[in-house]
Amino acid sequence: MTGRPVQPLTGIRVVDLTRLLPGPWATMLLGDLGADVIKIEHPGTGGDPSRHAQPRYEADGHGESVYFCNANRNKRSLALDLKDPADRGVLLDLVRGADVVVENSRPGAAERLGVGYAQLREANPALIYCSLTGYGQTGPYAPLAGHDLNIAGMSGLLQMSEDAEPSMPNMLMGDYAGGVMVVVGVLAALVDRLRHGRGAYVDVSMLDALVSWTTVQMTGVFAARVDPRQAGAVEGWGGNPRYGIYRTRDGRYLTVSLLEKTYWDAFCRLTGREDLINPHETQADRLTTHGGRGAAYRAFLEDLFLTRDRDEWVSLLLAASIPVCPVLTPSEVPESAQARARAQFFEAFCPQLGRSIPQLGFPFRMVHSDGADAFAFRLAPPALGEAGGDPGAGTRPGAA
Repeated sequence: MTGRPVQPLTGIRVVDLTRLLPGPWATMLLGDLGADVIKIEHPGTGGDPSRHAQPRYEADGHGESVYFCNANRNKRSLALDLKDPADRGVLLDLVRGADVVVENSRPGAAERLGVGYAQLREANPALIYCSLTGYGQTGPYAPLAGHDLNIAGMSGLLQMSEDAEPSMPNMLMGDYAGGVMVVVGVLAALVDRLRHGRGAYVDVSMLDALVSWTTVQMTGVFAARVDPRQAGAVEGWGGNPRYGIYRTRDGRYLTVSLLEKTYWDAFCRLTGREDLINPHETQADRLTTHGGRGAAYRAFLEDLFLTRDRDEWVSLLLAASIPVCPVLTPSEVPESAQARARAQFFEAFCPQLGRSIPQLGFPFRMVHSDGADAFAFRLAPPALGEAGGDPGAGTRPGAA
């Protein structure tokens, strides 16, 4: 790897014992930042279950799961049966030269295999070991499998009030919240080890992570605990007509975010409805239903947006810097001007398929003072067990 540009995590080795989505996505980000990520997969089960998910790329007589490819670039795969003492010995040898281990089994499972934190710390006292589970290592739900829907339901994000009907989420919010906290926890532990010489055990609960994102949703609950008369809550989920989703003439949709008086007033002037401007509006009205005016606001917006197609509205309002944006379907997102400008997607060559495949871009941009990028694509999603042999020899990033 001599000559490869230095990245933030160049020289860091991560042993990845995770499967499916949140763990692999988190370790992929560590790999994107330069870490040498060695993905451990069971040879007898066909590896990570996501390898078998539909839909699939089919090319050059070979198939690859799109799901797997979207969460496993910049890794090498090593096939080990950790119930086999010889294979477990290979893992221990890897751990002795590693910096980080990430696993996502239920509490106690890693220990039963002989690869828990206390066991691996004997091989490497400076090890950073991260356990990602649905509910953490403690509490009555700790033994339960960490399925995203259960976690979303327990977070308070599916039912905003007692009289509301819960709705199915359209994204795996607990999985990604947990994955983000794996990255944060590992990076914090790496900095601590550099500064203070300590290893660490990081206990990430997907539920804890998602609950930490309810800063706004909990405002009414917290206010009522201090003063029961304060029963109001922030309105941002359909009750405020100036913050919602509206249908356009062509059957598509817009997201309308006219919360601030400045934007609402500018919008009303642009559309010839200065009569809807409230001269007495205050900052406190921003996240409310706007009282008696709310019904008039909603009727105006519903009727108005039906007079033009979605993209006509977007062109008109973007030119005026008014925050009204298109609702894009997944197939539209990669082709959007913003996605192209920000490189939200890219193509990467996959040797197994003999062709390039789409990849999601990096989640933020970071350029060093010498002009080098923090993120890089180096390795296609690996074939099962392709590392083989001695995975620790001559492949550590930064090694001569």
